[in-house]
Amino acid sequence: MIITQLFAAPLTFILAENMVARWFNVIVFFGLLFFLLRKPTRDFFANRFARIRSSLERAAKEKEEAQARIQAIDARLAQLDSETAKIKETAQSEAAAETERLQLQTKADAEKIRATASREIDAATQTAMIELRQFTAGNAVNLAEKIIRQELTPADDAALLHRASSEIKM
Repeated sequence: MIITQLFAAPLTFILAENMVARWFNVIVFFGLLFFLLRKPTRDFFANRFARIRSSLERAAKEKEEAQARIQAIDARLAQLDSETAKIKETAQSEAAAETERLQLQTKADAEKIRATASREIDAATQTAMIELRQFTAGNAVNLAEKIIRQELTPADDAALLHRASSEIKM
């Protein structure tokens, strides 16, 4: 046991020395890693932070734009009822005006048709009167000729010829 104690003491010293060396190596390793990776890591995280910040700012800006669009749409929707009422009112007034215009145009057209019909009736009446006069005159001449032929004798005929020739000589 004494022997083990004699060997154990230096062994613990060796082990303790070995542990110190290991810890020293670990500290040096992490120190070197920190020294070598400090700037690239800082730049990486700074760039990442800047990208995230710009993405958040862009998202906030897009959110504000969307809110503005929503407010504009809400305002238009709120005015939709009044616009619909205005459109209906305008359509009704235009329909009433169109109805009145059509009625006036219909009355004017009817008056034109009446005037045209009246002129055509007057013209037809005039034509009929002229034809009736011609027919009456023709029939009167034919009837007079018939009556004269029936009542005119050869002696009357000779007397008429003689009278007409004496009138011509004068």
